[in-house]
Amino acid sequence: MPREDQVSGDISTQSMWRLLLGAALALCAVRLLVSYSTGLSLHGDEAQYWTWSRTFEFGYYSKPPLIAWVIGAATSLCGDETWCIRAPAALFQTASALVLASAARLWFDNRTALWTGIVWLTVPAVSFSSLIMSTDALLLFFWAGCLWAYGALLRRPSWGAALALAVSFGLGLNAKYAMAYFLVCVLVHLLISAQARQKARIATAHLIAGFGLGACAILPNVWWNKVHGWATVGHTADNVHWQGVVLHFDELGDFLGAQFGVFGPILFVVLLLAIPRSRRACQALSEPVRLLLAFSLPILVIISVQAILSRANANWAATAYPAAAILVTSVLLAQARRRWLLWGSIALHTIVAAGLYGAVLMPGATARALGRDPFQDLSGWDQVANQISDAMQAENLSVLLMDNRMMIASMAYALRDQPEIIIRTWNHDTKIDHHYEMAWLYTSPIDGSRVLLMTPHGTQSIESQFSQVKDLPPIRKMDRVGQVKILELRVLEDPK
Repeated sequence: MPREDQVSGDISTQSMWRLLLGAALALCAVRLLVSYSTGLSLHGDEAQYWTWSRTFEFGYYSKPPLIAWVIGAATSLCGDETWCIRAPAALFQTASALVLASAARLWFDNRTALWTGIVWLTVPAVSFSSLIMSTDALLLFFWAGCLWAYGALLRRPSWGAALALAVSFGLGLNAKYAMAYFLVCVLVHLLISAQARQKARIATAHLIAGFGLGACAILPNVWWNKVHGWATVGHTADNVHWQGVVLHFDELGDFLGAQFGVFGPILFVVLLLAIPRSRRACQALSEPVRLLLAFSLPILVIISVQAILSRANANWAATAYPAAAILVTSVLLAQARRRWLLWGSIALHTIVAAGLYGAVLMPGATARALGRDPFQDLSGWDQVANQISDAMQAENLSVLLMDNRMMIASMAYALRDQPEIIIRTWNHDTKIDHHYEMAWLYTSPIDGSRVLLMTPHGTQSIESQFSQVKDLPPIRKMDRVGQVKILELRVLEDPK
């Protein structure tokens, strides 16, 4: 009789892991090479996360702290170059594929596990997310870890799996508050599955310990929020942006349409078709399918409701897709006539990824082909920084004042090797709207009475607060198709 670790389904465990690891490591190497080779600078959000990483905190204005901690760890190893800051994204997405393959083995066979990992590696959103440092790459890895641990506890309770659940849930919460959706999915699963309720009763102590200890990991961030006026909580509420009972079905259409690009058109259609359309179909669902639907559809429903009531970014439903990847892979592998859809989907996603990576590696050719520069905000800041440095040196200034969050973040990164330049922001009202208004706010007694103001627009409200204003030659920031952005410079003296 063959051992369980030798043969499972129609492919051996050893072969499955060898093939998946080979594909994962090869694709990860490609993504790291693209990040290393591109000349594009950090996006404003990435640059903001980098500035957070300069100081260790248990929280930051708009996000929990994990992304800053990861960037800080990465830059301590390989420096502050863009490729080093972005490298963890590719590594975490690669690890997510391996964890999802392990989760797929809990409910299906090695073949399904292998193709689940490959599907995840080639999903369009994953290909894109692997090139930028964002909270999603971290969140999805820990979500996948929670999914595996939860499934393992229902199958055979153990304190090892409970510990994995605690670590994954706790770090996931510290990556992004959307990790809390996992508890909603657990509740839905227990509501729709009598078998799950029976198994959960056996594993009650393990589940409580896992989720309880995991929840404790967010307590330092809760304390930080309390000290800082509930900054992150308030920002999250602002993102929800409910304004009475006004229905935005156009936003729902935009959100659902974007999901075809996020998960891929074939896979998203298969996911929608997997939804049972009758009570009899619901009752006929297998337990693995029941679980995977419980960990994908509720999130899509929640974010769809959010879109109707206000708006929803395409990535807000990202946590629906780890379980969905396992589900659609198992559905497409179940019948031979459907498998060509799986191969076709992977081929399509590979072509899309190749196009994306080619565009990133050749941004000039991409801009000329499109007739516009889609990367205009990711380039030119080093040249701007050089001109700012020259202007400040000529005027004997040390404080650079701005009032735009994304510009502040981009300039902070571009000026990272010039610590003598102090960056400050101007707050036009009493409300704190972003991290820099909380941490880098200009105050004249401390920051001096002479500053250099850089702005892409008129700022009479700032200038009126100073007794003397001196215009300097503006900076011309040009993109790859000749479009010019004018950045005005003014020396402001003697605040009123």
